[in-house]
Amino acid sequence: MSDVRDPLSLPHRRILVVAPHQDDESLGCGGLIAALAADGRALSILFVTDGGASHRNSPTWPRARLATQREQEAEEALVRLGAASAPRIFLRLPDAAMPPAGTPAHAAALARVTELVRAFEPDLVILPWRRDPHSDHRDAWLLTTQALSAAGLDPERLEYAVWLDELGHPDDHPLPGEAERVVFDIDAQVARKRAAVAAHLSQASDLIVDDPEGFRLSAGTIARLTGPLEAYWRPLQ
Repeated sequence: MSDVRDPLSLPHRRILVVAPHQDDESLGCGGLIAALAADGRALSILFVTDGGASHRNSPTWPRARLATQREQEAEEALVRLGAASAPRIFLRLPDAAMPPAGTPAHAAALARVTELVRAFEPDLVILPWRRDPHSDHRDAWLLTTQALSAAGLDPERLEYAVWLDELGHPDDHPLPGEAERVVFDIDAQVARKRAAVAAHLSQASDLIVDDPEGFRLSAGTIARLTGPLEAYWRPLQ
């Protein structure tokens, strides 16, 4: 077990949080967001996709309506985390179909994220684990790292895994010498984190009932990710 740290032991003052979907900010790093926001650190939140693919077959929640709903849920989640004043950008790339490298859409997204990191100049970036077993999580990691490189920045990074422990294959986990595990005690922030997760009604409740194949966070997944410890991977290379 890694040593458990106080979130406020982080020295960083300008923190960029990258969420592939609206709910990853709460599930993956809600405790750290709540602790750092309460301490007055400067936070900026980047939501990468539109989140509109979770209920593809719902006749009453077409993609545009769902995407709007998910942005509203993210806004409420940030309020519950105590980060209501943190600037946020909704990049609105297509959920589950982010544009591949070499396409005009990817170039436009890269330019926008590069502009964001160049203007904000984070000294810490919290982003998805590079091989989290979801294509959007991996693509969001890649887009962010490409933007940092294009901006000529090399801040410290902490990578959070949402699906690695539940769905990952052995090759998805860190290789020897690739990353070290960093664990934070977020017991004081757990109530805020759980409330933020619950704000994502389209993902964690019966809000949408007319798509039998629609996505819903399981109670087990929520419990696994909302305990008193929050774990990250710090890259070593």
